Amino acid sequence: MKYVVYQASRRGGRASNEDRVAYAYTSDSLLMVLADGMGGHSQGEVASQLTVQTLSQLFKERAQPTLPDMRAFLLDGIYAAHDAINDYALRKRLADPPRTTCVACVVQRGMACWAHVGDSRLYHFSRRAMLYRTRDHSAVQQLFDDGVISEDEMSTHPDRNRLYNSVGGFMLPDIELEQPVKLQDGDVLFLCTDGVWPELTPDEMLSTLRAYPLERAVKHMMDHAEFRAGQYGDNLSVVAMRFGEERFTSEELILGEDLGLDGFTTQLKRLGSKEIKAAASTDSEIDRAVAEIRAALSKYGTKT
Repeated sequence: MKYVVYQASRRGGRASNEDRVAYAYTSDSLLMVLADGMGGHSQGEVASQLTVQTLSQLFKERAQPTLPDMRAFLLDGIYAAHDAINDYALRKRLADPPRTTCVACVVQRGMACWAHVGDSRLYHFSRRAMLYRTRDHSAVQQLFDDGVISEDEMSTHPDRNRLYNSVGGFMLPDIELEQPVKLQDGDVLFLCTDGVWPELTPDEMLSTLRAYPLERAVKHMMDHAEFRAGQYGDNLSVVAMRFGEERFTSEELILGEDLGLDGFTTQLKRLGSKEIKAAASTDSEIDRAVAEIRAALSKYGTKT
């Protein structure tokens, strides 16, 4: 399977970065996952990290070297992340569990399948057009669907951060799961948080992806989004892949055919880092967090 994949995350105008982004792979399968901790709730960065770690761990266990069922994997992984977050909240005696958005995508055998919760998005581009984007689980998306506002107005509406769906919390996430789609040579899957998509139109994204290799295209888009958002802009995160042959050259890009048998790369921050020191500040705390992930995965029949 030939592809190029690239990821990036920036703090933007915020004091800390609550986004987490990663991809994991085998010789025949690729997982991309992105989560945006919800700032209106405490320890959103813990929720996003547990989500990315849980899905990545489950992928390592099930992809041998492909996943037997991509849709089942995505559902099981997100539900397991939800349980891991709530278990963490119970152990910490938090009044309100941390919460996060999530968008995850699996690619194998020339097919892509994705699922999301919240307003982190996936865009599917061909060489000529945007073919699809996920539907936000937000108040402004509903206003757009009802014809009250335009899509351009969604990015500036005062209620655009009001979400009705999350991973973590008292209600089970309502996971929006798509049927697998066949990828064509040159297709791009672009996953991003709401620090990115409000600042860029789909036409701008497409034209940039057509003009540059994937890494440069992502960097250009993040530069523009960060500049447009200004000093109070949100965290910005992207993980993207171009399927098939890359028509540009860049020594820094990761080529799927050269990744080896399996691997994992991430822009996580350890639970014991200074950024979220209050959440877990000792090795034993980190061990317990990992144990929570394993316990969540065991509920879905995964051996650890």
